[in-house]
Amino acid sequence: MKSVRKRIPKVYQFEIDHNPYEILSYNNTSSLGKVIVFPLFHYQGERQYMDLINPILDKGYHLIVIKFLNRGDRVLFFNYYSKVFSRLIADIIQHKVIKNESIIFMGFGVGAYLASYMEKTKLKGITKFILISPVNKYKDEYSISHAIEKYKFPTYIFYGQNDTVNNVDSRFSLFERGKNNSKVTFTCYPVSGHFLYYEEHISNKLEETYHKDDYDLFVGETRESKLPEEAKYNEKFYEHLFMILEDEPLPKRIALLTDVFPLFTNGVSVVVNLLQTELKSLGYETYIVALWDKKVPIEQLPSDYIPVLGSPARFIKGHKDLHMLKSFAYQKNAKMLSLFGFDYLHLHTEYSMSQIALLLAKYTGIEMVYTYHTLWKMYYESKFGKFAGEITYKAAKELLFSKVYKECKTIVVPSMKSYEILSDESSAKDIRVIPSSIDLERFKMSKADLVEVNKLKEKYNLKDKKVLGYVGRVSIEKNIVETLEYISEIKSEIPNIVFIIVGVGDAIKLLKKTIKKLGLEENVIFVGEVENSKLKYYYSLFDVFVTASNFETQGLTYFEAAACGTLILAKKDKAIEGIFEDGVNAYIYEDFYQWVERIEKALFKNNKKIVEAAKNTLKQYTPDKWAKKMLGIYQEINQGKKK
Repeated sequence: MKSVRKRIPKVYQFEIDHNPYEILSYNNTSSLGKVIVFPLFHYQGERQYMDLINPILDKGYHLIVIKFLNRGDRVLFFNYYSKVFSRLIADIIQHKVIKNESIIFMGFGVGAYLASYMEKTKLKGITKFILISPVNKYKDEYSISHAIEKYKFPTYIFYGQNDTVNNVDSRFSLFERGKNNSKVTFTCYPVSGHFLYYEEHISNKLEETYHKDDYDLFVGETRESKLPEEAKYNEKFYEHLFMILEDEPLPKRIALLTDVFPLFTNGVSVVVNLLQTELKSLGYETYIVALWDKKVPIEQLPSDYIPVLGSPARFIKGHKDLHMLKSFAYQKNAKMLSLFGFDYLHLHTEYSMSQIALLLAKYTGIEMVYTYHTLWKMYYESKFGKFAGEITYKAAKELLFSKVYKECKTIVVPSMKSYEILSDESSAKDIRVIPSSIDLERFKMSKADLVEVNKLKEKYNLKDKKVLGYVGRVSIEKNIVETLEYISEIKSEIPNIVFIIVGVGDAIKLLKKTIKKLGLEENVIFVGEVENSKLKYYYSLFDVFVTASNFETQGLTYFEAAACGTLILAKKDKAIEGIFEDGVNAYIYEDFYQWVERIEKALFKNNKKIVEAAKNTLKQYTPDKWAKKMLGIYQEINQGKKK
């Protein structure tokens, strides 16, 4: 956004009841045919007013700023000021400063209250109201929500996530009054501010700059507006603002709610990030709403991410980047998220964010979709043993899971295995099987990528080696121990066999003990965590991708291996039934003897047809088809809703 360079307005002065008022008329010869009327109280934050209107002036709109020069009583006598404002509007129409054909009232803070008050008047020519950080309550002396549920003109209310003009309860009170009025639209923006985005979280330096530079405007003078270094224009806010000014419909908003911090990589985060990308490509404004650790600087967060303050779940070993809600402030966060004006909600967790999401759905009246990602019963039993795991699962189900199953309109599962388990464990009526997709483009190999693969071969000394590989969470339930035991049985016949494990988790210590016990120290390599963008190098490094897991809901790593052209050897599991078939597009085994037979074929036979068939299988699971199916569900279950 470029800033205004000394634009001099036409100035008009009025006096009512011995109080001075000043009218600044910008772009008086505008050909846009629309006039924006902006009431402004004379206060030290006037710098913010200039930052707000500069991009609007640059677009060429005819802007009328009505300045109330009184200082001390601006809040106390709102009825008086609203009548004065009406008289001033009548006067400037009479003096032909504007025509009353197409008037848009826009206000910031207390000025937003005055702008909204024009809804009560019989003034002709009003087309819409744009209210930015509107004041809702101040010592119970006035309220912008005086009749918002009955507004007859289109009204757009903008907030920032950390808006400091009024607290969350105050903003939510206004939302509650206006949410069922089809004329009223609430829109909020992530992190800080609405028209300004602060690179520092609620920057104190910014406020100091306002006061230090003394940005009060003199009569007839507009100074050049130069933003402090730590602030910049919120492009999304202005994109929406200009769509409203041009009578274009705002894009629909989708919230993907998860506990997984976006910079942490696991199966859920991969799915959520891909779904966000695809929904955005379909023209939907899609946000990931997830927990956030404030130790990560705001500027490092993805732009389409709405942070909910959490803290690291350090008690969960192997998951140092997994977060949980910092406090039980579910209501406060749900109220804040209500202001974003979401049209669709899609939940991807059963823990902290699920409690917020359920309240958010209740407050907004939006029917929510939930995706079942994790086989929790198996997870707890693998972590704590059969008996303790069963008790833990029952407690979690009673406290959390059952509520999610009951309250979500539709549940999406990625496989028939998940469908059968959830059907037995819940009373959910609408469960749909929609396999998740992967980003095939991310796994395409170029000549430069092959160079990287060769570097890894040298690094790990893999020349003339037979390389098996695993990618994923290194946890007990993934059954990696079985693969190690099987390798130890054939090591004497295939002495050049190597098993590479890519990933992190709480089973690494156990695996290292097993490796030492089996004498596999020279045959196993732990790589650790790998960036998503580099995973394809490791898949391409393997001769065979192997997994003994029966814990998958779908098995996205199988899809990733197939996309890289890597042969798959997997244990028989309902999660991949009907997708990967033995001898057709993968090798599938049930016991050690089958594993030995298939590993021999995998390492010493020509498997090009099987690899190619696996690649072709992925064509029916393309991201765009998957996202469209999800979008269809959102629309179906929310038919007839306000938005």
